[in-house]
Amino acid sequence: MPDDVAQSVIWPESYVRLEDVVLPACAWLRENMPVGRAAIDGWDPMWVFSQHADMVEITRNQEVFHNGNFPHLPTQEYVKFYEEVAGSARSFDYPSFMDVPEHPKFRASVMPNFQPAEVRKRYEALARKLAKEAVDELMERDGECDFVNDFAKPYPLRVILGVLGVDEDQIPRVLQLTREFFGLWDPANLRPEFRNLPDGPARQYAVTVTELQEWFHDLRAERQENPADDLTTVINGLKVDGEAWPDSYADSFLAGVAPAGHDTTSSTVAGGMLGLIRFPEQRELIKREPKLISGLVEESLRYTTPAKHFMREAVEDTVVRGVEVPAGERVMMLYTSGNRDERVFKDPDTFDITRRPNPHLAFSHGPHICTGLHLARLEMRMLWEELLPRLGTVELATDELAWERANLVSGLTALPIRFTKA
Repeated sequence: MPDDVAQSVIWPESYVRLEDVVLPACAWLRENMPVGRAAIDGWDPMWVFSQHADMVEITRNQEVFHNGNFPHLPTQEYVKFYEEVAGSARSFDYPSFMDVPEHPKFRASVMPNFQPAEVRKRYEALARKLAKEAVDELMERDGECDFVNDFAKPYPLRVILGVLGVDEDQIPRVLQLTREFFGLWDPANLRPEFRNLPDGPARQYAVTVTELQEWFHDLRAERQENPADDLTTVINGLKVDGEAWPDSYADSFLAGVAPAGHDTTSSTVAGGMLGLIRFPEQRELIKREPKLISGLVEESLRYTTPAKHFMREAVEDTVVRGVEVPAGERVMMLYTSGNRDERVFKDPDTFDITRRPNPHLAFSHGPHICTGLHLARLEMRMLWEELLPRLGTVELATDELAWERANLVSGLTALPIRFTKA
């Protein structure tokens, strides 16, 4: 793969210019090199897959393509820290780091609590209440706001804290830990003691994960004494092989849900608003036909793709699209590209809420598909159902848009808009 193309899809700093650097590189790859081996300074060589069909094949094949060794794209310094200093490539016991036979058992234990009917029963009232409050607060503004930071971020954060049973006075702490968890490739998000170290991002990630685990370990202990109607209490009661989850499982699961359960959703909501502004005919359509809100949610997920990639490692020699991938080689599935694949999505750069089917990869695919996808869909539907009837005109207040410096989970850093009430 040409170095400039590889840098465009691998470097975290490339994602600050998502639309004029990353997306054109993805289009070039899909057309000219759907499977390419990237070898650039600072990263171990990897195979980059840019077409939708190949990512579906890889994610389905849990026997050959394993997650365990760095399911997210690591630098060489990051790998060195975890293998030589931390002593393990597995930074914590979260599903993303699990393979067969461990992963299916873990997933079978937790998934009954995340099925659509259970999610509606447990969380719909909470999501509806918080959506109403969020829209009420937005309507009190003077017709201008930063849609990302004033609206799209606070709402899903309040939802996930309610789901976990965490008090809202912890919002600043969760936001800070989330920036450190997902934004560790941006020096501005590093703690001062890590900023000038080659392995600073890895050291910070280790500290952040540990703090999250310890926080939820303490919360779980409190719930053992005083159970509540929240996910933390539910996790305390789960079993694998007839035994209660080990502390490392329970603490890690909650530690991962806390940042992942709101950051991807806020990015998707902001991306959905950007799509509605850029394609005003879609905004008029959704106003006339509110039944299309589910389509708006799915198209927002595809158009935004908050999780830009996931990694796998081949554990045996295999062939994908006629290319031999040797055992031990790492594979990057470029979801940002797969969700714009012309072979699957007609006019992929168009925001189209009527798109059917819409087999996007925003939640990944296969056995490792996102545990919380039904909760994410529910809360986004609630938010749009409350917002759209009360929103009149809306337009961008700036022509300059910027995205976060992150190649895993990222979205708009701000979205200044002007709006009127319906």
